[in-house]
Amino acid sequence: MTVLWRREEVEAALGVQATGDFEATGVILDSRELSAGDLFIALKGPHHDGAQYATQAFEKGAAAAILPEGVSYFEQGSCLYVKDTLKALCDLAGAARSRSSAKIIGITGSFGKTSTKDALRLILEKQSSVTANTRSFNNHWGVPFTLANLKPQDAYGIIEMGMNHTGEIDVSSRLARPHVALVTNIREMHMEALGSLEAIADAKCEIFEGMSPGGKAVLNTDDRMFERALKTAQRHQLEIISFGKAPSATLRLQECWQEKNQLFIRAILAGQLREFSLVGMGEHWACNSLGVLGVIHALGLDMDSAIQILQTYQLPEGRGVQHRISYRGGEILLIDESYNAGPDSMRAALNVLRKAELQEQSRRIAILGDMRELGERAIQQHQSLRDILLDNKIDLVFTCGILMKHLYDILPSSMRAGHTEEVADLIPLVLQTIQPGDIVMSKGSKGQYAQRGRMYGFVEAILKAGNMSLSHHGI
Repeated sequence: MTVLWRREEVEAALGVQATGDFEATGVILDSRELSAGDLFIALKGPHHDGAQYATQAFEKGAAAAILPEGVSYFEQGSCLYVKDTLKALCDLAGAARSRSSAKIIGITGSFGKTSTKDALRLILEKQSSVTANTRSFNNHWGVPFTLANLKPQDAYGIIEMGMNHTGEIDVSSRLARPHVALVTNIREMHMEALGSLEAIADAKCEIFEGMSPGGKAVLNTDDRMFERALKTAQRHQLEIISFGKAPSATLRLQECWQEKNQLFIRAILAGQLREFSLVGMGEHWACNSLGVLGVIHALGLDMDSAIQILQTYQLPEGRGVQHRISYRGGEILLIDESYNAGPDSMRAALNVLRKAELQEQSRRIAILGDMRELGERAIQQHQSLRDILLDNKIDLVFTCGILMKHLYDILPSSMRAGHTEEVADLIPLVLQTIQPGDIVMSKGSKGQYAQRGRMYGFVEAILKAGNMSLSHHGI
């Protein structure tokens, strides 16, 4: 494998000396995912101290380890001892960014970041070497971790940037220094920490802080905070590329319509009419696809080739994947939206549930978990889903969590299927209720679950109860 980091490069980045010579082919934070030749960095988190796994890392073939000062000397391999391993990761990321000639694309937004990042990666890696965040590793350690793994031959780096508080994306952007920044949308998530939609917009627009004049900002014209984001980007002297339904949009969605599980799109892309289809459902996905193509336009790449590749994209687990499952002698359709949720993404998912193709005797069933970090408006936001459920003709609703109880209590009795505070307590009732022909959708906030959302428990239980999976596709 190609060498990513040599001893002298790491020593220069960190300002410390290694205990032995090494060449590393990658950087890793989790010893369970380590491959022989990786440089292991022992971060300390709220639940685990990476230094405790240094022995395991060397046993699996780590080339070297970055460890906190005071940790016992390891004879198994070369070590670099530092005061702060997270700072060391950021220093290594900064060195990687400085030596890289890749075009860096930063992506942020309230929802759709990971799906957009993955779709863009699919397009770009067909023609060039690309490094992008693993899964949804987009926080204060995920961004430098991604940058530290930038390869010298990479033509593109795609850096997804998430946040919970003001200032987080500022730090990420200054480290990544994007050439292009995509803001998918700005919605009412993280209200508990930030307090207002305007504050959320300002936090998302911190992605422009690390950009140089002449960089390109790709913005959503349909967003309520578009004008605020536009003015912020203009203050940074960025070129604006817009997408959405507005007549002024650089990439304008004229129409989208559903035929079974295909989403057909008619759009004017930088002055050229294009028609194409995607596997999936929902206007929100049509709009996000134009955001992806907005980045392609910003990079000056061929639009037709990008569209051809985009049409093959499948959304990842928990973000709209559909499963057709053999269940009790018939078939059900399970829509897995379990990864995360906020008010707007919840509305979009319920709209998808409404538009799913019905069979005779089909019922639309929603399994909804708490939407978190909504602050003072949390109860109101949950109760506001009542009208959305009625408008979308949802037949049965299961709810899970303290906040969702406020919705459950105001639903019509004919719609209430069951409520508990814990996922495990509700699963038996869900499995007992589902019948052949039903269309079932599970969605809620991720909570403390790192890779799969809290609501994935329902998805997993239904898949196990049925004969998973006759077919699956992204929406």
